[in-house]
Amino acid sequence: MRYLAFFLGIFLSLSCKDSQKGYRTVDELSTEVIVEGSAVEGRKIVESECYICHNPAASQATMIAPPMVAVKRHYIDENTNKEDFTRAMINWLNDPQPEKSRMRGALRRFGVMPYQPYSEESIRAIADYLYVSELPQPDWFEEHFQKGHGQGKGMGNGQGMGKKRAQIEDETYEGVAPYYSEKGMEIAMATQGVLGKNLMHAIQEKGTAGAIDFCKTRASRLTDSMGIMKNVLIKRISDKPRNPSNQASEEEQGFMTAFNRQIENKGDIRSITKQADDEVYFYYPIVTNAMCLQCHGSPNKEITTPVLDTLRALYPQDKAINYDIEQLRGMWRIQFAIEPVE
Repeated sequence: MRYLAFFLGIFLSLSCKDSQKGYRTVDELSTEVIVEGSAVEGRKIVESECYICHNPAASQATMIAPPMVAVKRHYIDENTNKEDFTRAMINWLNDPQPEKSRMRGALRRFGVMPYQPYSEESIRAIADYLYVSELPQPDWFEEHFQKGHGQGKGMGNGQGMGKKRAQIEDETYEGVAPYYSEKGMEIAMATQGVLGKNLMHAIQEKGTAGAIDFCKTRASRLTDSMGIMKNVLIKRISDKPRNPSNQASEEEQGFMTAFNRQIENKGDIRSITKQADDEVYFYYPIVTNAMCLQCHGSPNKEITTPVLDTLRALYPQDKAINYDIEQLRGMWRIQFAIEPVE
């Protein structure tokens, strides 16, 4: 039950143990619920596997998949019995396809979750637990959900695009159409999904230190391939890059300052869309979570010695360290050639 959507969010289960300033743990958010029968096994699967990505302790800026409480609310209403819910879970998890999703906004932001080979018995156990339990939810979730869905609008009934427009209240230059903001977000999230899936595979095969080679040799090629598919130029940039070729310009560092303010204020994150002659540039922040610190935290603290040695060997000019949770790591920059909008 894993969205492998966000390349900085690998192994989020470890982040549940983090109690740094401003960060809630899963245990702090959980309500004690007595479960029986197969729901006991379902709880074990949800807490040990599903929360790797559907992490209820994640902030809105760093989440890489919707919290499980959001999934439950989109699948259960006053007319849904447990067997209906179980069938829906089996149908989705056995063959996750975009047209079957009941969470259109989540689909747009995170992409479709990859198929995970769970047995029907395990899926039934997961469904039993989700159906009877009061799930932990992030501090920000209730206001977010009511804002988007309180009057029957939002991801669950095909209105995700309207919600996304509200969330991405973009800063525009010279009348740039909202079209580019929406397309930019779609492309950024799709690219994150591709990178995340491949990075997960590299970490599983080679460990964190071994996967750094993937970031150096393959990540840029995958990003370029996505750009070719979407007919845009895609780049990740930063004021403190690991690779010097990803250095943000002076103007772009100003955009990072604006994003920093948004992150510090803990409000909605607004994209930046800039028109320059016959091109449009879309910017959106990349924010750290606990797992990012394995490669971007403090040396000999979050960054272990083997990982640090590998980073120094592959990136002798590395500036991308000493970050904390929920800090601005960099930005997506997506460059469009202006096309007519019908």
